[in-house]
Amino acid sequence: MNSNINKLVDDALNSADGAARAAAKPYLYTRLTARMQRNKDTYWEKAIRWISRPAVAIAGLCLVIGINVAALILNRDDSTAVADEQAMSTDDYANTVAKLYDIENNEP
Repeated sequence: MNSNINKLVDDALNSADGAARAAAKPYLYTRLTARMQRNKDTYWEKAIRWISRPAVAIAGLCLVIGINVAALILNRDDSTAVADEQAMSTDDYANTVAKLYDIENNEP
């Protein structure tokens, strides 16, 4: 058992023997410096910079929350829900559930 552990430790230590130093692609440094010296921003950079402003982000968040609240308020219709609940008796509900879910229980 101990020799197996020692062999595994040696294998782990020797696994990095053939590793070489990482090398960058040719002309990477010149492309990076040219990009940093370029003054003109792309359309996407301008859009991201505009969206990431705190005023725009907070306004967008308030807009989303406002739309959700409006949807909840406008879709709230308690009068029909209460009327439907009062119209259905307990016996009707029991028969409906028995017909849908309990096939063996077919009592009229």
